[in-house]
Amino acid sequence: MISLNRSQYSPIGLQLGPSSATLVQLTGPRQNRVVHAIAQEQFELDEKCSLDERDAQIAAKLRQMVSDHHFKGRRVISCLGSQELFIQNVRLPQLPAEEIAKVVAWEAAERLPYPVEDAEIRHLPAGQIRQESNTKQEVILLACHHGILQRHLNLLEQAGLTAVAIDVEPSATLRCFHSASHQVQTNSASCYLNFGDAATTVIFADQQNVLFLKYIMQGSNHLDRAVADNLDLPMSEAIRLRKIVTNSPTLDASDELHRSVIDSIRSILETVSTEVENCLRYYKVTFRGKKLDQLIVTGNESSPWLIDFLSERLNTECKMGNPFESLKRWPTSTSILERPGRWTTAMGLAMKEKTD
Repeated sequence: MISLNRSQYSPIGLQLGPSSATLVQLTGPRQNRVVHAIAQEQFELDEKCSLDERDAQIAAKLRQMVSDHHFKGRRVISCLGSQELFIQNVRLPQLPAEEIAKVVAWEAAERLPYPVEDAEIRHLPAGQIRQESNTKQEVILLACHHGILQRHLNLLEQAGLTAVAIDVEPSATLRCFHSASHQVQTNSASCYLNFGDAATTVIFADQQNVLFLKYIMQGSNHLDRAVADNLDLPMSEAIRLRKIVTNSPTLDASDELHRSVIDSIRSILETVSTEVENCLRYYKVTFRGKKLDQLIVTGNESSPWLIDFLSERLNTECKMGNPFESLKRWPTSTSILERPGRWTTAMGLAMKEKTD
């Protein structure tokens, strides 16, 4: 009898935005992964429908995407988005590891906008910092209301998907660019700007160790709304026109479409840049012993002209993040490789190991 090794399919990595979904599934052993299936879709949802009706529409669309793009199995790893999480940086005295979770829970009780018993609470250790003459532990508090988490799980169940893990976007982002098996502590760090639907995530990290995390509540949806309002267009048309500009390698000042779209979104991009500048200043003051090596831009809005804009505005060299660089073999489709940063979070979710 001849035994044939079957391909090892990862769970489906699912990044679910307020009105979009991105799915990635990998196959092959850990050191030789390739993309098996990949899909992204923007949803046109009726704004007047109830939350339950909205979830039912999204679940139906997810079910169709999984079928149309030939994903294997129905196991999924999804993540909680900015609109679903409460995040707070907390400074604690030096404590044994087993004591930190208790203290974080006490801190959460003081800070959460809802009762702590209604929350699922996690924390990320962000390292040691100097505060005056004392050494403190910086910890990132993450909390999600049980009702929000249950709604997320119910939506996945309606879509015929089985959740094997619920992650957070920053962890997924870092997983694309750093292998946990080669994680080492260094005296340098990287900054990641991940432009999502509802927010832009700012992450400072030493390998996979998050040092600082902040959500800037401006994302793709806000840019689309700005174009629709400024040009008096239906949202679907604003999305279409802005996508043309986003996909352009360079901006053309003589092109009326380019001028109109950029004029519409300029103030939002300036706001995001100012917030990132504030984060950079905070990082430099707080983590003096770790110089910043690079600033990587990823997510839905990652494009060559945005990289140029941010590099000039922040006076810092930026580069475009490409999650496919972690794979042995890249996808061959030009449409997939166009602005590869938009696949980052879903890729990172598909890469999650059971033990990481």
